[in-house]
Amino acid sequence: MGGLARIFLTHRDDVADAARYARHFAAQRIIHRAELAAQPDAEIVLAGAEPVLFGPDFLVIPTPGHTQGHCVLLYKQCFLFSGDHLWWERDTQQLGASRDYCWYSWSRQTASMAALAHFDFTCVLPGHGQRISLPREQMSRELRTLVQRMQQ
Repeated sequence: MGGLARIFLTHRDDVADAARYARHFAAQRIIHRAELAAQPDAEIVLAGAEPVLFGPDFLVIPTPGHTQGHCVLLYKQCFLFSGDHLWWERDTQQLGASRDYCWYSWSRQTASMAALAHFDFTCVLPGHGQRISLPREQMSRELRTLVQRMQQ
């Protein structure tokens, strides 16, 4: 199917066999500097808090909170690979995040979530939890509602 060129790692605690896959496929691992201890020999190391464009279709957005260097990946302004930052709560039918599983800073995660409102996407593809696809306007509303709940 064309192979694998890059492996995007959202944060430190879900890296599994990334180094092994990188070697096998001659792929580059992408990780934020604040998470580098989990993949110290990663080929592409991001720094700072600004989004980084990878080609015309991929945007890495730093979203500190769950961990210090957590990032999400937005593909074609549609698909948000959200790691442990954001997911769909099947039982309550709303976007969710967890203070109980926030390893760095809930206030930073809340601010990161609010910053995601500046980006358009219709699909949330999390590392854990339920994925969801919604119309852009509804996704935006759901995200704003989640931020309000997080601020309480």
